Amino acid sequence: MEESCLPSASVWRNVPDMKTLTIRDLNRRTASVLDAVEKGESFEVRRNGRAVGYLTQTAPAPDRKPDWKAHFDRLRKRSIDKDAKIIEAFEESRRQLAARERALGNLR
Repeated sequence: MEESCLPSASVWRNVPDMKTLTIRDLNRRTASVLDAVEKGESFEVRRNGRAVGYLTQTAPAPDRKPDWKAHFDRLRKRSIDKDAKIIEAFEESRRQLAARERALGNLR
């Protein structure tokens, strides 16, 4: 197995195949880090102890876009009876409220 291009003091293992690298180390050893990435190594880049990015040969996953057609198809398939019952209950509540307001003289 080939040794890493980077000194062991500046890189330590976080997970089995991902090495951690500071911004300072990346700045000072960019060429050797890129050589290591070309050979298949992966690095987690950290600033002030927090991960800010990853260097790897693998391309990032494409952005997932919503499937609006499927969403609206699902909405259309919803139970019409259930929606009708909700609307009916709402209308009944409005009629009762209007009747009470008329009885109090607030509505003409």
